[in-house]
Amino acid sequence: MSFDLKALRVAALDKGDTTTAAISRRTGIPYATVIRWTSGRGIPAGPALATIERTYGVTAGDLFPADA
Repeated sequence: MSFDLKALRVAALDKGDTTTAAISRRTGIPYATVIRWTSGRGIPAGPALATIERTYGVTAGDLFPADA
């Protein structure tokens, strides 16, 4: 199971968030943290994952598909 960045990007784009800065602003998650996810140096977990789920209407299953 690995983090599916595309799922986050698609969900963010649906809300009009086209940049990592926009994702950071909308979620309140530090920009440096979002950069780590988008560069493959980290994955969302715990409270940050819950924030993404609430903000963008995705589930952990969407972001971490079993077949990825």
